[in-house]
Order: sequence, then structure tokens, then C-alpha cells
Amino acid sequence: MKKLTYLLTAILCLGVVAPLLAVNVSEDDKYVIIETLGYKVHWNKPAQMGYMQAFVGGSPNSIIGTNGRAFYHSSDYGGWSDWGELLNWEILEEGPSKVVIKYESRDARTKEYTCIATYYDTVPYIKHEVTITNTGAETAAFASGHEPMFEVNVDTAGMESFDQPFPHVAYWTADGYFGATYGPDAESANVGDWGDRSPGRMQLIHNNLGVMIANGESANVTYYVAFGSGGREEATALAAHVQEEPPTTAVSPAGSLTTKWGQIRAR
Repeated sequence: MKKLTYLLTAILCLGVVAPLLAVNVSEDDKYVIIETLGYKVHWNKPAQMGYMQAFVGGSPNSIIGTNGRAFYHSSDYGGWSDWGELLNWEILEEGPSKVVIKYESRDARTKEYTCIATYYDTVPYIKHEVTITNTGAETAAFASGHEPMFEVNVDTAGMESFDQPFPHVAYWTADGYFGATYGPDAESANVGDWGDRSPGRMQLIHNNLGVMIANGESANVTYYVAFGSGGREEATALAAHVQEEPPTTAVSPAGSLTTKWGQIRAR
């Protein structure tokens, strides 16, 4: 009986001192999989690397289609060239409600890409810090309007671009879920036709940050994406908060969203 008591005490202590991670990271042959209490996203390993599926609110239906490309960066310098396959990925930081992952890729020409993504369990937005490094002759960075590009590949209930409080663009599906891209430093954001869907793609345009980089030089951009339950109202309300550093203490399933985000959803 004493042994059982000691065992239960030890388990309880471990639960207090080292709570289970609320952001879980795994992988299979095709995807790096990031799962929180609010969403589960699949980062594609084959070209083009990037989000290929996203599930929110416990729905079994992905709000991103798996046909063709989905989320990626692309540049036009004598011909279009996109993010290639995932060459390497690693977890840079891991805590109770926060995981930072570095993804590495390159295009078919001379650009190497590093995307550092920060995932939180307390909010639906994800911070992306993208670095382009040139490995060839002088070339342009962030000058082609596809930084990033999002091809939705599913039927949407709506898709729209916004100017305030800064450029952002969002879509939402018939299930009421949305994906959104926010660019505090972007020049603009827009939507456009893609394939048989009108509209079927959305993008941030960072041409205002466009620079020429010589061999060995780099350029950087920071923006945010989000996957969560809701629609147009929730997507636009979130724009005012994506730059905030959310709380990163361990949370229970019942309290996985911050009070502020809960208030936004309740409007």
C-alpha cells in the first residue's frame, strides 16, 4: 500500500512540475505534424514544402486541399521558382504551450529558404520568420508578390483581402473555419483566381521590402498565419492581436484560449 501511495504521489508531483506538452510535434513519411488543442497542421515534406492540410475545431475536414501546391514562397527572376522540398527541420525551442520549429528548403535556382515558425497552444496564430539567402549571382528578394502564396484547393464560403490595421487576407469554408495570413510589414494583400476556383488563392505582397542580394547575402520577412474556428469576423478581429506574445503557461483543454481571444470569438 505504501508503494502505491508513493507512486501516486510521484505521478502527481510530475504532473505539477512537468506538465504534458500542449503543442505536440510528430512526423510521418510525408508531413511534419503540429497539433494543439485548437488545430492540427501538416507541413509538407515534398516540394513545395509548406502547410498542406489543416484541421480546426475538431473537424475531420481539412481547410486546405491536397491537390497541387498549397502554402509556399515563390520568386520570378527570369522564370518562376518556388520553395522546394523540405531539406531539414528541427525543434529550436519546446515548452508547455510553445514550440519553435526551423524548416529549411531551397528553390530550383539559387535561393535557400529558412522558415522559423512559432506555434502556441493559447492562440490560433503562428509567427513565421522567413530568411532568403542567395547562393548565386545577384538576385532579387521579396520582389515578386508571392511572399507567401496560399493556394486553397478547396471550395470556400468566402475569401477577402483587408487593408486595416495592416494588409491581411483570409478565407473561410462552409464548415465555418478559416485560414488567414497577416503582414504587418506588407505592401498589400490580395486574392485571385486559381484553377477552376474564383477566387482560389491569396497572397501577401512584400515588394516594398524587395532588395537585391549578392552571393552569400540574406533578406528577412516576418508575417503570421492562423487556423481556427470561425469565419470572416474572427479572422479580421484577430489581425489586431497577432503581434502580441501570448501566454505560454501550460493550459487545460477547457482553458486553452486566452481571455482576449475568447472575447474576440464571443463578439
